[in-house]
Amino acid sequence: MRNLICKYKELTFEHKTVLKTILGLCFSSILACGKLIIGLFTDYNLISIAVYTFGILLAKLECVLGLKTNKRTFKQRNLLVAVFLFISSIFYIGFMCRMFFIERKIKDNGMVYVLLLAFISFVELGFAITGLFNSKVKGHYIRNIKIINFCIALIAILTTQMSIINMTSNSGIVDISNAYTGIGVGIFIAICAVFILIAPKTGVIDREHNVFALKYADKNTLINLDNATVEIVLSRSNVYGSYVYRATIQDGNTIDGNIEREKSLWKRMHVILKIICCILSEILIFVWLIGRLLFFLRSINLPKRLEQKMNKNGFEIIEIKNE
Repeated sequence: MRNLICKYKELTFEHKTVLKTILGLCFSSILACGKLIIGLFTDYNLISIAVYTFGILLAKLECVLGLKTNKRTFKQRNLLVAVFLFISSIFYIGFMCRMFFIERKIKDNGMVYVLLLAFISFVELGFAITGLFNSKVKGHYIRNIKIINFCIALIAILTTQMSIINMTSNSGIVDISNAYTGIGVGIFIAICAVFILIAPKTGVIDREHNVFALKYADKNTLINLDNATVEIVLSRSNVYGSYVYRATIQDGNTIDGNIEREKSLWKRMHVILKIICCILSEILIFVWLIGRLLFFLRSINLPKRLEQKMNKNGFEIIEIKNE
């Protein structure tokens, strides 16, 4: 055991991230198999839950295989990830829509069954959130894993909520609002699948390093070539962290640099303020999410926008280097 711990400590952060993802994938697969087995004997609804869970796990598996092997191109694997996630969203929406057409009486499966389902969902939520915040390595596959973890977390939250509401219900009828919430979650997962498909062409990842050369000096009103460095703000935000193109001026007319994201307010914040924000999370989370969405929309395809800005000032792109 000590040797295993020592070997784990010697791994790079990227390898640790992959190992944690594989362990989380195995654990989630075991839980999904448990839901399938329980569903076969007690509650057929769990079979549907297991099916869309397996779809999500297949999407996550493709990300892990992409990090470990080169048997498929990134484009092929990214397409499979998006397809598996989109199919899972359709199954999930269909599973939630069934509440409108079937008898909505709560089955009397007993307190132990309800608590077990809530516990499994809560454990899934914990693993999903851990994977969401522990991935600091950049890359398309890591980003996709974080998105999938977030989708799993949303489903786990809703499943836990439904289990608790059903357990405490006095009417014996399933709360139909859960169906609307579930459909919303399913639509969000479908949007995430579409985003995964188009992100390589619109995001910054693997397009950070941009090199430009001055071709038309009379158009240049943006950069002072007498300086050694240049900094161009592409998308400004004091809360979420601005995107900035930082570069050095080489040979008097070549601009060589990277698109970087500055630290967000959360990372700059003192620990006491972080605790206060956590206490007020129910109030702040929706405001933060809406603002984050708006910032994301403002930051779509920054490398292309940088190229257009440089072209207007007489520069032409030489290359985009993958980091």
